[in-house]
Amino acid sequence: MTRNLVGGLLTAALALALVVVPSSPGGAREAAASTVVGTGGAAPAVVDEPGTVSTTLVSMTPTTVGPGGTVTVVARIHNGTDETLTDPRATLGVNWRLLGTRSALAAWADEPTSKRSAEAMATENLEPIAPGQDATVTFDLDTDDFNLEPGSTWGPRPLSVTVTDGSARLDVLRTFLLWEDSAAPSPVGLSILAPVTGPALDLVTAPDTEGQEQTSVSVAAVDDALGADQRLGHLLSATAGRPEVAWAVDPALVAAARTSAESSTAAWVSAFDEASTDRSIFALRPYDPDPAAYAQVGAALPAPTVPLPGGATTDPAWRTDLTLPGDEVPGRATVRTSVQAGSPLVVVRGDGLTPVDSVSYTPTGLATVETDAGPATALVSDSALTEAFSAGAQTSGAGSTADATQRLLAETAVIASERPADRRNLLIALSRGFDPDPAAFDAVLDALEATSWVTLAPVDDLLTAQVPDVERNALPETDGGEGVLPASEMSALQRARSEVSTFSTIATDPTAITQEAEPALVVPTAVAYRTEPTERTTAVQAAIADADRLRSSVAVVRRGSGVLLINTSGNIPVRVRNTLDQEVTVQVALRPDNARLKVVSFPVGPIPPGTEVDFKVPVRAYGSGNVRVEVEILAVPSGTVVAPSSDFSVRVRADWETVGTAVFAGLVALLMIGGLWRTIRRGRSPRRVAEMTPASGVPTTQASAPPSGTSAGGDE
Repeated sequence: MTRNLVGGLLTAALALALVVVPSSPGGAREAAASTVVGTGGAAPAVVDEPGTVSTTLVSMTPTTVGPGGTVTVVARIHNGTDETLTDPRATLGVNWRLLGTRSALAAWADEPTSKRSAEAMATENLEPIAPGQDATVTFDLDTDDFNLEPGSTWGPRPLSVTVTDGSARLDVLRTFLLWEDSAAPSPVGLSILAPVTGPALDLVTAPDTEGQEQTSVSVAAVDDALGADQRLGHLLSATAGRPEVAWAVDPALVAAARTSAESSTAAWVSAFDEASTDRSIFALRPYDPDPAAYAQVGAALPAPTVPLPGGATTDPAWRTDLTLPGDEVPGRATVRTSVQAGSPLVVVRGDGLTPVDSVSYTPTGLATVETDAGPATALVSDSALTEAFSAGAQTSGAGSTADATQRLLAETAVIASERPADRRNLLIALSRGFDPDPAAFDAVLDALEATSWVTLAPVDDLLTAQVPDVERNALPETDGGEGVLPASEMSALQRARSEVSTFSTIATDPTAITQEAEPALVVPTAVAYRTEPTERTTAVQAAIADADRLRSSVAVVRRGSGVLLINTSGNIPVRVRNTLDQEVTVQVALRPDNARLKVVSFPVGPIPPGTEVDFKVPVRAYGSGNVRVEVEILAVPSGTVVAPSSDFSVRVRADWETVGTAVFAGLVALLMIGGLWRTIRRGRSPRRVAEMTPASGVPTTQASAPPSGTSAGGDE
């Protein structure tokens, strides 16, 4: 008890000395506090609540301390109220109680202002702070004044900066002091995965060189996203010199950038290529399709071979077995879809697959997820580490770089001390929207590298680790993320994809057909479109229209006034046009809507590229009337309809043949009768009868007439 009392008196005396004694370079057991009031200098990226006083840790140097050293703590106080702080004070406190669990770290960091702060070590009176103004305070402390004896337990301690105005407590900054006296435990491996994924790409429909409508992927959005002052520019600048940071890359983004004529985009591509050396790179599916959208309709993810802009190909050195879901915690349906697509590595962020409460340590960030398509290996991102890293390294984070660094060091120190002899590997999987400040990014990584209990390692090291045998909370059955492509639109895209696939079977090279249509069908499913539903619907409609245009490349040439059939049997000609650049083989089918016309067979034949061919379809007619005939172009031998159908009218007049035959026969009969009648009439004429009458002494009419030159009475 006497010892505690003496210690308390020494602490109080030290606090008083800190107020009145200035800091001396190299002085033993000295501590001082100084303050600067004003707005000079750039403030750390921090989000302040309006109408409050907020305190930000600007720096802590060094980040870890031991006996015989000095630690400098710099904090910035912002008056966000509409009243002047007339009597502000800042008090630095340190507790010597070890924070030995991750839950204790969280409890300390999340305590409200009303809760007690750490034991006071120094207090500084500040000048009045006007509304909207800042004050910066600096504390220099000798570590020998911490009342920690040599050999004190290694690890994090609570540190606070309490701001008051008179008797009113306004804010408490809670952070951590890392004490590194005794030997540190075995280091934990820490891997970082950063997505290199772009904005939602546009689909542009315009006439090609032959005047036909064609849909292509626009690179305009890529140019806008790759500037030095844009997120992807920041990301490349921050990670370029850090080969231990793995990338999850959308190959279509890089390929689109390579086709751009913008100098800034070309510079980004050059820097990307240079930074790709000796780095773990995972190629996502081209155009970054949303696995949840495919899972909800039971569709397969697009293949890694989807054509890229400019005819580029994915770097063969990049791995293609990883899926980065759009949701922090993917559903089991998404995991199953990934396994089916040949990507059994699935990143799980947030609170997904956390160990159950009975697990008292932080296991390696790997887990096995069983699905009916086979097992998946989940890369489980540590949510607390990821949140702290993102807050400190982003351009608009929710905390300062220094505060985030101290939280990261405290978290990793506790993790390492949980099982000092075990080597474990952890993962920080950054979000697609992660927008780093390159300087802050470097500062955080430098601090981690400087510790003895953390080893920055590539993701490949994590993947070679053994999956821990620990019980974890299960994933949800389905994805619950907002903004997923509606099932109706996803189904429409799948129908279009299926129709194109069927259509391609008539071609000499079916793959060329499907590959041509695939980019437009994948682009609207991109994760980036989750925040642009209106533009996404437009892209879906453009993709479906493009698929319909492709299927219309082989089509029936429409007739003007239809077909007239006057026979009971015959051939109806159907002309089919092929505007593809390769030969197709089709079967032409007619589907009459009335039984008075029957189709005998469906002809089959080739159509060379860029030509039209007439197919003669044999039919039989029964009766007369108008028949509507639907024309279908079928694949051989499946008989599946492969192109949009057409129709025309057939005027069936089968009785005309019977009537015509009867009329013709009647005319022939009449002609014969007329001929006979004429013959008979000619046979009964006087001359013909006289010529045909034999000499019998019976005078004919001709004979009874007086002979010429003879007198009327000469015989008498």
